[in-house]
Amino acid sequence: MSEQLSLLDQAPAPMPELQNAASLLALLDAWVEHGWLRALDRALAGFCLELNGENSPLLLLSAALVSHQLGHGHVCLDLAATLASPDFALSLPPEGDEGSRARLPSELLASVELADWRAALARSALVASGGDDGIEAPLVLHGERLYLRRYWNYERAVATAIGMRLDDTQTVPVDLPQALQRLFPEPPVIDGQRQIDWQKLACALAARGSFSLITGGPGTGKTTTVVRLLALLQEPALTAGQPLRIRLAAPTGKAAARLT
Repeated sequence: MSEQLSLLDQAPAPMPELQNAASLLALLDAWVEHGWLRALDRALAGFCLELNGENSPLLLLSAALVSHQLGHGHVCLDLAATLASPDFALSLPPEGDEGSRARLPSELLASVELADWRAALARSALVASGGDDGIEAPLVLHGERLYLRRYWNYERAVATAIGMRLDDTQTVPVDLPQALQRLFPEPPVIDGQRQIDWQKLACALAARGSFSLITGGPGTGKTTTVVRLLALLQEPALTAGQPLRIRLAAPTGKAAARLT
């Protein structure tokens, strides 16, 4: 019993900001002032409080953080990853502002357990489960990930579209080997063995289905592979008098320029 009491004494006490909504919003205001959060992130937390004054401070914090993560290019807030390393997962404080005296996320979340965080979110009327399609709550909790409703819908739409393409089998052109031979020269022979042309193999596999991923590090020929794949697909379409429409999307301007 004494050992159990000792362990309880060592457990970190909840931060005051997680016990009072006004204190939590004041902390978010300080983070905005320091440039850690956008005013938009803090506004979402305030909006959630206006919608439902019974929301816990942890829910308000979650709303601000899921918006913050979206601003950093993350479609959701991963609760487990955030608790494992709060400052790293949230990129707070921002690089170059390590000397700020604002309370760190790691300090704020030190007493929070994953199960308690999920329970606090699940209790809110503003949070729907990932399977509750009929509930139009602004936030969606799926497993250990919290989404803004719009981006949860986006992710599901993308997953559905990919699933449909994976189920869509293509007829392999009878002249595929000859077409590949025209586009790719014979790979070199090293130590008496013909080397594998991974670009050629990637094109061959892509021609067999409706969805493909081509990966590789810098300089491995991803762009070259894409160009030859488009040529491989476009040649028979042109012969048939029905040229393909090609759409390109890229995450950066440099990537867009290279693909174009």
